[in-house]
Amino acid sequence: MNPAKPTTGAPSLGNLVSDNLMPLGAVAAAALVLSFGWALFAERLDSRTARAYEGDEVSRIWGGALRQPQPTVRWRRADAATVELANGELAQSDVRVDLDVQYRRRGVAEYPCYEAKLNGQYEFHNPSPAPAFVAFSVGLPVDRQALMLQEVQLLVDGREDAANTEYSAERIVWTGQVPGERVAKFQVVFRARGLQRFGYSFGDEKDPGRGKPVSAFRLVMAVKGARGALDFPTGSMSPTSDETVGDERVLVWEVSRLLSTFDVGVELPDSKGVATSLRHLISNAPFFFLMWALATLFVLRGTPRLARALHLLGLSATYFLYFPLASYLTAYLPWPVAATLALAGISILAVAYAWRFVGRRAGGAVALAQGFFLAVPAAAYLVPAHTGLILVIAGFAALTVGLQVLGRLALAVRDSPRPVLPVVDALDVASHPWPSSPAPIPAVRSEP
Repeated sequence: MNPAKPTTGAPSLGNLVSDNLMPLGAVAAAALVLSFGWALFAERLDSRTARAYEGDEVSRIWGGALRQPQPTVRWRRADAATVELANGELAQSDVRVDLDVQYRRRGVAEYPCYEAKLNGQYEFHNPSPAPAFVAFSVGLPVDRQALMLQEVQLLVDGREDAANTEYSAERIVWTGQVPGERVAKFQVVFRARGLQRFGYSFGDEKDPGRGKPVSAFRLVMAVKGARGALDFPTGSMSPTSDETVGDERVLVWEVSRLLSTFDVGVELPDSKGVATSLRHLISNAPFFFLMWALATLFVLRGTPRLARALHLLGLSATYFLYFPLASYLTAYLPWPVAATLALAGISILAVAYAWRFVGRRAGGAVALAQGFFLAVPAAAYLVPAHTGLILVIAGFAALTVGLQVLGRLALAVRDSPRPVLPVVDALDVASHPWPSSPAPIPAVRSEP
């Protein structure tokens, strides 16, 4: 009687592992090579971004950081015997600065540029009962090489005195007489473009380490369009008031009497925008690649081992290409358009490959893997304000799909028939008896 053949059921864990040794080896090799490539690309991206920020090309186009000095006043009595002017003091300073922040990109580097509008009103009180000869001087906040001011005016008592006002690349100076015990009012207005930082300085222009006494000083700065929290430069005074009004951040510095070399001002938030998001996305790419590879391995489970490994290597190359493609397209297009075009191109390439060489269902499953493990991470990191929410929602959707797959596998294992052990006939055993004792081992004779 012939023994019964065992019935095949669900594949065992050992068979499952041995059947995927070659594909898993392909995944491991691809992960090592791709991680090395991503590391090199991230380093190149960092160096290019650093060179862009350290260079002065943008400052030549847009202007550098603005630093407005406090005006100075010098005077003498008109009937004085000397022509030397003594240092005077402004009785009051009331300054309003509006910063309209406009982020600009060159390549993947993003710069916090702004348009500044300054309106400063100053008063000088002639302490003498006699008329005084007065020189009011206000320095300009922009370096000569990047000088670009608009709507520049110096008004004296509400009007422009062109005959007694001298405009130069460094400063504006008015010279004239102020009647005895009268108050002269000066108003400085201009528009300028700046980069990253705006400051208002109390130090002496000739000797920055020496401060000038300032009385009744008030500066109101309204910042609009800044992304993130404002910072204050090292060695600057904190504002006495800080509040948000509508879409503006309003900072106020107000002191009655001050002697300081510290500046007041703000440093605009600079997270390096898209460049930082791309850097974070690339640094986490190996983690998302492993999840994508396991999902793709499940999609290709019906193909032979060698073909499965080759398909994984080819599709891994398309996954790798998304990151440099999106980065370089971002240098020429707005990042939402660049990321979408790169994702669409890479996904179409991967889905078409799986559809053509594996099957229609495999093409749809690869499209699903591309969505979960490439589109979702890209959207999460390129929209940093909602990274956590996007990843959690995508994780919930992936968990839903995974539970469906695991549930079907569990049902298949439960419903599969168990293997039946072969039945051995006793007559067969009797007709082939085991030897009662082992055969003797012949002795080996040694040669003399």
